[in-house]
Amino acid sequence: MKHWIFFILITLSALACNQNTSNSTTSGKETLKPYKVSKVYYNYEDIKPRLEAKPNDKTIYVVNFWATWCTQCRKELPEMVKLDEKYKNNKNVKILFVNLDDEDRQHFVNPFLRKYNIKGEVISLVDPNQEVWIDGIEKTWSGSLPGTLFFKGDKRKFYGYPLTYNELERNIEFMRNK
Repeated sequence: MKHWIFFILITLSALACNQNTSNSTTSGKETLKPYKVSKVYYNYEDIKPRLEAKPNDKTIYVVNFWATWCTQCRKELPEMVKLDEKYKNNKNVKILFVNLDDEDRQHFVNPFLRKYNIKGEVISLVDPNQEVWIDGIEKTWSGSLPGTLFFKGDKRKFYGYPLTYNELERNIEFMRNK
């Protein structure tokens, strides 16, 4: 009897260890899990390539910087979610949500994503060297939240205040015509 219990425990342990706990993949492509931060960056230099397009890149990128504690972010995020929902299958427009909560507040982020129905790609930047990354993102940015960066190729526009859905759409159209 003891051998059977031991065998069952070993088998169950092996099965549990073999389960895939990472993001699921489809055809070799990573699929994002809704309401989850896909990656936490501890150094701005690691995220910097995600904020720059190649000169001939025709994709429009919309990067929204926000934090769970930010009242204005909570007002703007439903607009960003609506925009993300519209363009989620459009390969010419990519939307990225960048959470800026400190490392000790990261446990609030995933529940916040569920509450605000944020299913798109979300990353966190927890680099405490704010002076460097704020200037790196936009020299005129005071660091106020929310902040939204639009870029395509070598064209960039940045807003350090909440945008309405119509303003977001106008900026995408502006970038499309550049």
